[in-house]
Amino acid sequence: MVDIDIMELTPFVLILFKEMGMKYIIVFISVLVLHLQAAEIKDIKMTSMTFAIPSEKNTIVMQRNCQWCHSYGYILNQGKQPKAFWSRVVVKMRDTYKAPITQRDEKLIVEYLFKHFGNAKEK
Repeated sequence: MVDIDIMELTPFVLILFKEMGMKYIIVFISVLVLHLQAAEIKDIKMTSMTFAIPSEKNTIVMQRNCQWCHSYGYILNQGKQPKAFWSRVVVKMRDTYKAPITQRDEKLIVEYLFKHFGNAKEK
């Protein structure tokens, strides 16, 4: 098997573009694609971590609004926070990052986060 480092190829490709023209580049890329298709494919094993998340009536609201971008591990990494923190985070996701969180869901998400990941302080 041949390992190809694309960063090593970049200067070569740039020289080809400059010196030889598009016809040679098309031939080069075609040969490279054929070579890569013939290369041995290795199995890649990824580690996986699962996080126990409290299940309740608002869990579905969290999944519907937050899990598109965030794992529960991300939430756990925030540590125990006051209610005002969770409220600011949810508002930031909606207003800055344009997460489609309704006003109703905002309240339920903040309640859920504070109940399970809060530090019992309002501010």
